[in-house]
Amino acid sequence: MRKFRWISAFAALIFVVAAFPAQAATVPATAEKTTDKQVGSLTPTVVNRLEKAVQELIGTKAAFQFDDVTDMGKTWIVEGELEDGTATFQTEYNKEKNRVDSTTVRYKISSLAKAMDAPLKAKVLNSAKAFDSKRPLQFEAFWRVRSPYQSNKPSNYWVFWGAGEKASSLYVDVDRGNSITINADYPLKQVDPVLLNRAVNSFKRVSGQRITVQHASRYKDEAKGLSYWSFEDANEASEVKIGAVTGKVLAVSTFGVDWNDDTDFKKSFTSPKYTASEALKLAKPKVQLLFNINLSDYNVEIQGNAYTFSKKQKGTPSIVGKVNKKGTFYAFSLHSADGKLQ
Repeated sequence: MRKFRWISAFAALIFVVAAFPAQAATVPATAEKTTDKQVGSLTPTVVNRLEKAVQELIGTKAAFQFDDVTDMGKTWIVEGELEDGTATFQTEYNKEKNRVDSTTVRYKISSLAKAMDAPLKAKVLNSAKAFDSKRPLQFEAFWRVRSPYQSNKPSNYWVFWGAGEKASSLYVDVDRGNSITINADYPLKQVDPVLLNRAVNSFKRVSGQRITVQHASRYKDEAKGLSYWSFEDANEASEVKIGAVTGKVLAVSTFGVDWNDDTDFKKSFTSPKYTASEALKLAKPKVQLLFNINLSDYNVEIQGNAYTFSKKQKGTPSIVGKVNKKGTFYAFSLHSADGKLQ
């Protein structure tokens, strides 16, 4: 296919990564017939919008070219590369709304120093290093992504990817002052057995059954002060969160959903399953075992299937418990007064 050359006012360095994670993917799943087109067949207005979208993410002067256009029916997927061969990009143009829905620039990890300014690069590397001193994060590629119309956040960010047994991701949320969140998967053999046992015991204290942990990961949101381990069962239907700093249980959720849909939920919880005193009596022993908190003198607020146990005393954490249609508490979570959980 003939290539059309464009010189950007800004530019970057990019790399093709084979698989697209769900959050950053720009090619929609569709059964519609696709048709290849040439960039020159698009109107100048569309081309200008595509060029501007790429320029906004690239940042330094460099030559780039659009290579391929795929007609997906409702959208055009336009791909290209930097002329020095260090980068690729992909944009999705919405025909119905006449806008660029998303742009993804894909980099080789070796291009980090060229693609990212020195202060932000240092921040990323320091965060990756501090996340786990025993097992440094290793990244194979990084992307710059902007999807302004998506509902989930972040929608304007950098993301670094690790793969294999050390799968990990580090997000830099541009819209939140370059705040960093990190998530890393761990083989169970690399997790402290004490934490694993704590997770299994927590499952049993809530459900009364032994739930086997199959997945372990660590999460950190530096801006919000969140840092915890997550342990899940094979179906990812049950989860225990344990503070990475304190080693204390922060939340336990077991699969207790027994309603069919939103309508069934609203109908089932129009009236509370328990009075405040009844809820306190049922939740008190479990909360004591899970969080080492005595619910005596706590107040109870009921909304739907959620029971919030709290005290007026400043600095006191609250606990939220959730019940199903049978009236069984299947989840408890700790909420600190300052919002930080570590």
